[in-house]
Amino acid sequence: MAAEKSINVLSLGKNPVQTVLLLSWPAIIEQIMLTMVNYVDTAMVGSLGAHATAAVGITASCLNMLNGLFAAFGIGFSIQVAQNIGAGDYEECRRAIRQAVLSVFSFGILVTLFCQAIASPLPVWLGADPGIVEDAGAYFRIISSIMVLHMGSAVYSAILRCSGDTKTPMLLNVLTNVLNVILNTLFIFPTKTYQSFLGPITLPGLGWGVRGAATASAISMGTIGLLLLITTFCRKGEAHISLRQDWRFSPHIWRTAAYFGLPVAFERFTISFGAIIYTTMVSRLGTVALAAHTIANTAEGISYLPANGIQFAATTLVGQAKGAEDREMAFRFGRIVTRMGLILGAVMLVVLFIFAEPLVSIFTSDPQVIHFASGVLRIEALIQPLLNASIVLVGVMRGGGDVRYQFFVSLFCMWGIRLVSAYILAFPCGLGIYGIWCGMATDLGMRGVLNLLRFRSGKWYRDVG
Repeated sequence: MAAEKSINVLSLGKNPVQTVLLLSWPAIIEQIMLTMVNYVDTAMVGSLGAHATAAVGITASCLNMLNGLFAAFGIGFSIQVAQNIGAGDYEECRRAIRQAVLSVFSFGILVTLFCQAIASPLPVWLGADPGIVEDAGAYFRIISSIMVLHMGSAVYSAILRCSGDTKTPMLLNVLTNVLNVILNTLFIFPTKTYQSFLGPITLPGLGWGVRGAATASAISMGTIGLLLLITTFCRKGEAHISLRQDWRFSPHIWRTAAYFGLPVAFERFTISFGAIIYTTMVSRLGTVALAAHTIANTAEGISYLPANGIQFAATTLVGQAKGAEDREMAFRFGRIVTRMGLILGAVMLVVLFIFAEPLVSIFTSDPQVIHFASGVLRIEALIQPLLNASIVLVGVMRGGGDVRYQFFVSLFCMWGIRLVSAYILAFPCGLGIYGIWCGMATDLGMRGVLNLLRFRSGKWYRDVG
């Protein structure tokens, strides 16, 4: 019974609010650690100048697309894990975990090979300035060399969280963050001597610049993927898997994973492919605008970290409540996290609007880049309550089995609102980078409205099939 309690988290706290908080805080810390890796990369590369920042940023939308596909696999299998735990079917839970491991090795290797093949021409396809094409291609090639491990990180983290273990991914991401900082220092900059109160200190370095940042990130990301794989096998209790168990292909689990995962994959593809076109719009505005866009995107990542952590908790709790066939509990958790999202969004609105310039100044000292990046960050600040509510509601709906709705929301908002309005405002209206971000803010705000309406309708709580 002890093993069962450790992965069924519906009564983790003394009341539903405490349960959400206890399950959320490690996931929030995990998200902070993941973002810190991105912050450190951007800040260290930003010290090399706008061209280096643009070289890293030009392929970011493609990497986000891959992250979205990996997340779809994680969702497809982890929701089954959560619902099986709620239903008390631990054999089916273990079977789903084993099939998830097989998916990582089969699909991850294919993605890695594909990325290596397109690395060189990709920046050209995205409209990069000729001066950054070589560095951008090298950055993408190095980062994508460990995609099979990176996919594993996304999938295994999702499974651990949905089985009630949010602390292990958090601890491993702390390790990744520390490792990334050390490797960045070693790989990006040349050997340099600094003066301190203890006297001169010499820090060794290879001086690889953009390639050094990519190498450091690849090693760090690969390390956490490997450690999460080991953790998945070494866990004790009802979710334990081993090589001695049955690893035959399970059509039922894959069909269910496709039901949950394919709409998410389509949703992320819709967003990410739209973001690629969106990035080509920004690149037309020049290197300074692209650098400002990259830095503002990085800086605004802090605004939805708590909401992402709560989203993971929401999927776990609603999924387990659904597995236990407790509709009222699922709706209660949904209402709690929605209020949390709105409150967090209001706080982030104030933070981003007031501290926009200090935030972007972390990543660059270029006054032009700071000017544009802080301006667009204030635009983004205005829709934070709707954005944060939308993020947590996505977790609620996935746990309740409603995975298709988000695809249609993404299709409409990205292609019907963001790209159209961004183009019109940026070019015919002459607003440049500000027009681009007004289009994005309109898109994200509409997602919040549509998700709130969907939640109130109750149609998100549905059966598979």
